Amino acid sequence: MAWGNELWDRSDVVANHTQQSIDFIEKVSKFIKERSRIEQDYAKELKKLCKSYHLKKKEESSLTVHKAFTGILKETEDIAGQHEVISEELQSKVYKELHVLSTEAKHDRKKFIDGEKTLLRNLQQSMNSLDNAKRAYEKSSKESTEAFQNYQKADNDMNMTKMQIEKLKQLSMEKGQQCENAKEAYRDQLTKTNNSQTLHYSTNFPQLSDVLQKSEEDHIARYAILLTQYSDVQAKVIPIINKCLEGMKVAAQIVDGGKDSQSLVDANKTGFSPPGDIPFEEYGKPATQQPGTPSDKKGKSKKAKAKGHKNVKNVGDGNDFQSLNPGEKLRVCKKKIEELSLSSNTLLAERQALEKMLGVYSENTALGDPKSIASQLEDNAKALDKSNEELYKYQCYLAILEKTEQPVKQPTYSGQNVPAPPSHHSSNGEPAPPPANIPDPPPYHGTNEVDHADGEFEDDIRCYVLYDFQGTNEGEITVSAGEELIVLEQDIDSTGWTQVLKGEEEGYVPTAYIQISE
Repeated sequence: MAWGNELWDRSDVVANHTQQSIDFIEKVSKFIKERSRIEQDYAKELKKLCKSYHLKKKEESSLTVHKAFTGILKETEDIAGQHEVISEELQSKVYKELHVLSTEAKHDRKKFIDGEKTLLRNLQQSMNSLDNAKRAYEKSSKESTEAFQNYQKADNDMNMTKMQIEKLKQLSMEKGQQCENAKEAYRDQLTKTNNSQTLHYSTNFPQLSDVLQKSEEDHIARYAILLTQYSDVQAKVIPIINKCLEGMKVAAQIVDGGKDSQSLVDANKTGFSPPGDIPFEEYGKPATQQPGTPSDKKGKSKKAKAKGHKNVKNVGDGNDFQSLNPGEKLRVCKKKIEELSLSSNTLLAERQALEKMLGVYSENTALGDPKSIASQLEDNAKALDKSNEELYKYQCYLAILEKTEQPVKQPTYSGQNVPAPPSHHSSNGEPAPPPANIPDPPPYHGTNEVDHADGEFEDDIRCYVLYDFQGTNEGEITVSAGEELIVLEQDIDSTGWTQVLKGEEEGYVPTAYIQISE
């Protein structure tokens, strides 16, 4: 139903209604803005909470309870991110459009009010002209009547001259003509005013009202769409939030007490055997020493020193890799393999990129100098071979510790023959020498001066060197394959090192590099 045809005389109602619509849209806009702010604050506080409860580096472990909680925190942060999405979407797609809608409604209402004022002003001007024409007609009619009456009196008065009578007659005729003219002007203005009034209420004002009505209804339709958008913004993230909640359930399902117990054992087991029974000590007699006890080793050490040899091993040094228990050695090797694998992969990827560049530069020297790439490839090859060499050493040592097959050695890129440590076992099954970069035996604090008489070592244990070994640390000795050495102290502690005598020089060599003579 059109406003103009029904509310032609209630423009104040139309103006008041549209103002209330604008106020309502602004109220809804304020609600959306506040809702957006609340969502943003909630997401911020939720992320802050998760950050404050993240496990610190020293707290991280392989326990399933820790992993599950970390998963819960991650999914909660993702949920917080979805609330940020809600805030941003409400701000950009709903609040912003409502603000535009309110601005347009204000503009259309002002246009209607200004247009109505113009129509009313024009109509009022026509009414004023009608009043003026009517008053002029009334005045002219009154003057015409008076002039006619004066002429009649003069015509009946015997005392008036003919000239005076003729003059009054002429004045009466003039006033009569003026009255007719004023009457005609009044009639014309009345027609115009009636036409203006009819046009105003039947056409101009209805058309103006219809434009405002159409604008108002369009705003309402858009308002309905924005309300739907308000719902869609939230509905769109609900599947993602549900997925996060499912992720929390999955994280909770990984909790396993048995695995946590196993992780605790793997992380802290030493690999040592429990101590043996304590022997009975008879009063007045020393207790019988069990083979392999510290006292037995101490006695052996004293025996070696009695022959003139210095025991340079300091297994008790906490900085010595060989002083670590088997479980800790295993963890050190695995960590080093992981670091070196990453380094080798990075260098290999860099080499592949350089090879592609070399091919391109070789085909088109305008793009670059192939010699510069060749130089970079040479440097890369050296670094890659060095990294692969260290990686292979650690892999060999880990294979011995875990008693698995020897790993495959990586190809040499620089053309240099980089020897890798052998993975053979000694006669007593001890591990191969430790890789480089793992702390070697403690520094030698003794003396290399050996006092030996002829035939003093005839009954000593001897060994043969299987592989060349370059002693690089203090306390180590350089030997060559095929040499025969005297064993000063065997590797009974499974440290991977054996103390030997080469001529008058004593030191340590890897147990896996020698073969004890039968």
